Formats: sequence, structure tokens, C-alpha cells
Amino acid sequence: PITIRRPFVKNLKNYLDKHFHEANYKCCYEAGFSGFWAQKELEKEGISTVVINPADIPTSDKERKQKEDKRDARKICKALKDRSVFGIYIPSDESLHDRDIVRERYCIAKSSRRVKNQIKSHLALYNINIPEELVKKHWSARFIKWLKQEQEKRKDLRLELQIERLDMLRQLQLRSNRMLRELGKSERYKKIYTLLRSIPGIGCITALLLITEIMEMKRFPNIDQLMSFVGFIPTTNGSGEKTGMGHLTKRCNTRIRSALIESSWVSIKHDSALLLKYELFRKRMTGQQAIVRIGRIMLRRIRAVWLSDQVYKKGIME
Repeated sequence: PITIRRPFVKNLKNYLDKHFHEANYKCCYEAGFSGFWAQKELEKEGISTVVINPADIPTSDKERKQKEDKRDARKICKALKDRSVFGIYIPSDESLHDRDIVRERYCIAKSSRRVKNQIKSHLALYNINIPEELVKKHWSARFIKWLKQEQEKRKDLRLELQIERLDMLRQLQLRSNRMLRELGKSERYKKIYTLLRSIPGIGCITALLLITEIMEMKRFPNIDQLMSFVGFIPTTNGSGEKTGMGHLTKRCNTRIRSALIESSWVSIKHDSALLLKYELFRKRMTGQQAIVRIGRIMLRRIRAVWLSDQVYKKGIME
């Protein structure tokens, strides 16, 4: 298989011009880890390029069991010719850079949680009990100081390394938070950032996550397409007159969906109308199912605020 590099794009253009002079070309490839630079380079050379979701390519059972690059290429070409696939949204380089900052902050926070769990497991291994006054969800400066005192007292080298890792991650997290605050104050995001922050439950990081992941709200013609993108729709299994509804679809933007679920728990504490809706949902379903319904309402509010350019008003905007 050929790995596409920048020289390959130029060589491909030269080959096409030499053997198919004045022809029109259309290229299609699957979205993957390499991003969208190939699409931009091909477009610069005058080759119309479409980037598609790999899961959208029509595939037979035989093709799944006999997967190879040549077969996949023919399959993509056939789908492109039949117009059975559609390109995904291509963000600008600036938007991608901003999105990377937000995603990296989430990666740092995830690594920090992992180290904290490792430290708690290490304490449990050696039967080191945490003082009751320090047992809190948030790891305060007092708790970190106690950890360091325990490490020095026991001469625990592994705990020392774990604490150093945690300190490093805490510094990185503080630095990334400052970057995000500056990003929210920038001219290109200041307006929509302020509007989204007016919604109960939407904080600084969640607002920037929504901005950098959605990028352009108008690319979703209706709320149903936005719900599908976020993943607030159930799986379906229908045959004949029977239609079954399953759990939430696995095809989703996991970052937005998780963030909105967390924001929904906060929003019901600050918005009486949402709390009332939650209590009504709770009468006929579990709390987790009810909060997903609240998340859907939150997403409707986000779309309404985004498109109307109006600050959210509690109990009015749905």
C-alpha cells in the first residue's frame, strides 16, 4: 500500500496531467488519523477531493472477511461513482489548532485522574488510611502536603514518583486552563463564548469544547442532524410492523455527549424549569435515562442561543 505524503500529491498530479491531459478528477479517501492535510493539498492541485466517514461506505459481508487495500479502494471508487457516500465537514486549519488545545486539556485531565487512582491504589496496598478531614473529591493543597509527608516518612520511592507526575500534570492543567480562557476572550470566539456561558451548567471548558467541536452550527440544517452528530438518538431495530428502540447510538461525538451529560447534572441545580422536567422524567425512568433527556433539552438550548445570538433566559428558551 502507498502511504500518502506531500511529494506523492505532486507526483500524482504530474502523472494525471501526463496521461489524462485536461481531464477532470475527483478523489475520495477515508477520514483517519492523518487529518485533512491531504484533502487541502489535493484541492490546491485542482483535484476535487471528498473525505468520507469509513463507516458510511457500503460493505458486503464478503468484503468484511476479505479486507485489503485494493479491494477497499475499488469499493470507495464505486461508492463515489454511485453517489452513495457524502463528504464530512472539513474544518479550517485555525479551527483544528483551536480544537487540539481543548482536546489536549481533556487528555491532561484524564491522565491526572489516572495518576490519582494509581496513588489511591498504592495507599490501599500498604494499608495507608487517608484522614477523614481530607477525604474529599477534590485533591486540595492540604491533601497533597499530607501525601508528601507520608512519602517522606515511609521513604516510598514509587509514591514519590507518582506525586511528581501528579504535580507536573497539575501544572500542565493550570497552563492549559489559562490558554482556554485566553481563547474564549479572543475576537473570533468572544461573542459565542459569552452566549454559551449564559446557559446554566455550561462552564468555560464545556463552552470551548462545543465551539471547537461543532465549529459551525449552520452546517446542521435541523435539530435532528445535530442530535445525531452528538449521539442523543437511540439505536433502532425494525422489521415488518415491529420497531425496537435500543440504547444510545455508539456513533457519536463522545466528547460533547459526555460533557453535556455532566453539564445537565449541574443545570438542574440552577434552573427550576429543568429540575421540574427532570422530576417528571424520573417518575417513569431511571435517573440516568432522565438526565439524557435533560441533555437533549440542553442541546436544543445551545442551538437556539447559537443561532439567535441572544443570551439564554431561564425557563423561556427551549
